[in-house]
Order: sequence, then structure tokens, then C-alpha cells
Amino acid sequence: MKQNKESLRTAMDRRLAFLDELPSCRAAVQQRIAQEEEPEMKKFSLGFVIAMALVLISVVGVAAGLLLSPKVTATQAADRALEEKYGITPEMQTFFARAEEELDDGTLKVSYIGAEGMQYPLGTYTALVKDGKAEITWSHDGEDTAGGYDAEIWGLDQLKVMLAESTDEKKKMAFLDRAKEITDAHSTPEPEIAPMDDFLFIYQDDTDKTGALEARKLTEQEMFEIGKEFIVSNYSLNEEQISRLELFTGSEEENGNHFYGMMNGKPCIQVEYLLYMPYTAEMEIKGEERPRAEKDGYYLVYVNVEDGTVERYVYDSALGGIG
Repeated sequence: MKQNKESLRTAMDRRLAFLDELPSCRAAVQQRIAQEEEPEMKKFSLGFVIAMALVLISVVGVAAGLLLSPKVTATQAADRALEEKYGITPEMQTFFARAEEELDDGTLKVSYIGAEGMQYPLGTYTALVKDGKAEITWSHDGEDTAGGYDAEIWGLDQLKVMLAESTDEKKKMAFLDRAKEITDAHSTPEPEIAPMDDFLFIYQDDTDKTGALEARKLTEQEMFEIGKEFIVSNYSLNEEQISRLELFTGSEEENGNHFYGMMNGKPCIQVEYLLYMPYTAEMEIKGEERPRAEKDGYYLVYVNVEDGTVERYVYDSALGGIG
């Protein structure tokens, strides 16, 4: 399984993509509003009314009409609870493995487990979500996190520094080595969780992949748009970020059914977008690192090929020791 994980990461490092911009009229709307000469409360021109309507569409339109599975909405609630209670942002989730498990009473258990080598200092955050409400706890609740990397328990303060230092190879390796040292000292066993659904999706047998491909009732372009709409709305991407989103379409070596498979028992396609800053030939010649911006990384969305429902999503800022 370790070899498969490395192969998957290697594939993610050689993404080829095409710019797939969604139509946007926000800039034009803002310009049109600026041109209104009399912005009085009791005097609205037809142009102003149209402009305001377009603003509303641009703000909420990306989320309108999206179909989300109950598992996705529950996971969203867990993600919000993780950030609201502990301050852990989606970018910080790169240092964790997120696993979802449906319990017999309908509760969704969402676990955020410290990534390999970091299990002990980071611990595990566990959210129990039922009827849209998430209760979340941490395996290290109440323990002392003071002391930076010298501490044996790492919380938000350490995660902030880890995120900042992840673009520096030497600093990154320093905290990764330190985390492993702590984990090894505590003889922390490997968490007993099933492999991530998105990892298993890639390596499903050809029968499942072909079956999912043949079950398709939507065009790939329609499903690409659904995936992008979900990313934009769920992560509140701005116009500049949207303009940099790139659709990953694979390579010639991959079979036509490579991105198809079964997710949560439903035939799905894996839609993947990359968000990275431009890397010029001049930067490469000078040996410069690719610049990073907020919310950069890669996004996976699993779209039901029959009705367009979003069945699962993953975001990785690629800073957790691999980017």
C-alpha cells in the first residue's frame, strides 16, 4: 500500500491541466454600478436593478442547484466545527488524514488523524455529526501544548508555524523529524482506519470503473462544471483564485475509465482541479521555487455520473511534507 501511495503522489506531481474558466460577470457588474450617477435609496435606474440582480447571482449562483449527498453535508459540518472550535483551517488539514464512517444510528463519525509520523503530537480530532450538528473533541484536550516543537503535544500554535515553514525544505524536514521522534517515543500504534476512499477509488478494478463510465447520464463537461462550482462555493474562492483553477485531465497513458469508479456505492467520476501560482521559465532557470498563495493546492470532487450529486470531496494544500 505504501508503494501505491507514493505512486499516487508522484502522479499528482506531474499534473497536466487545461484552464477551464467559469463565465463571470462580476467585474462588469461592479463597473456598471460605479457608473450609476444617482445612488439614491428612492431612485433606482433599470440598469442599477439589473446590476444588483447580477451581483446576487454572482455571489450565490455557484452554489445554486448543487446536489450534495448527506455524507458531504455532514462532512462540511465537521470541517466547520474543526475550524470554529480548534482553529484548524482547510489548509492545515494537509497534516491530517480525514476519514468518514457512518454509524448504525445515522451519525457520521469524521476523524482527523495526525498524518504518518505525526500521529502522537497532533493526535486525533473526532467529530460526531447528526441532524446537521457536529460535536467535536480532540484526543489531547486539556493537555499542555506550550513550548513549540519541544512540546510533545502540538496544537494550533504549532500548526500555524508548520504551515509557514512547509515551503522551506530544511525547516519542513526539521518538524517532520521531530514529530516522528515524539511519535516513536510514545510507541504510538498505527490508527486502525480503512484506507481513504479517494485512494481506493483510483485502484478499483476495471469492472467497477467501466461500469461507472457506462452509467454516465451527464457529459464530462457538465460534471467538470459541477466539481468546479462545488470548489468555488465550499472554499469561497475569489475571482483571482477562480481564474487560476486548472482542470486535471490526466495523460495519454491513462485509460478512458481512469477517473471513474464507485464512491459510497454510487457510480462517480473523480473531478480534480489544481490551484497554483504561475511558474515561469525564468523562475525555473534561476532555480526558484514556485510561489504560493492562499488556498493553493489540489481539490478532488467525486460527482455522481447519474444525477450530478457530490458524493465526497478532498482538499490538500500539498504542504504536509509532500508539496
